[in-house]
Amino acid sequence: MALACSRRENRHAARPLNAITHIYDGGAPPAHDGRLRRNTALGLTLHTGASIWWALFYERLFGTAARRSTAWAAGGASAIAGAAYVVDYFVVGRRFRPGFESFLSARSMFAVYAALATGFAAASLISRTPPRARH
Repeated sequence: MALACSRRENRHAARPLNAITHIYDGGAPPAHDGRLRRNTALGLTLHTGASIWWALFYERLFGTAARRSTAWAAGGASAIAGAAYVVDYFVVGRRFRPGFESFLSARSMFAVYAALATGFAAASLISRTPPRARH
């Protein structure tokens, strides 16, 4: 979602991923891909790691209930994505913020965290055990 929004807003899809490298390198979030697309690869790695980190919280707190109920899946996913946003932008120091905000509008930022929630909920709903198979 970040790539699609950035492509639309900046005509350059990788800027949000490139921005994440400031966590590793320090300084302002960079827009450029870096030598041999280093910033894009490092940003993708950091972003994937953070997404998995939040997915672990989602699974631990809501996983079983979310696989049984669409409401639990949606509610739990929204809660974890909301917590991720709060931690990313209000708890951690500036250096550890993703940097997406440097290249994405508020509307796109909402879309990014909504997509995170959608991914969590979808994973639960897809992995449901059919009612007949549970018995």
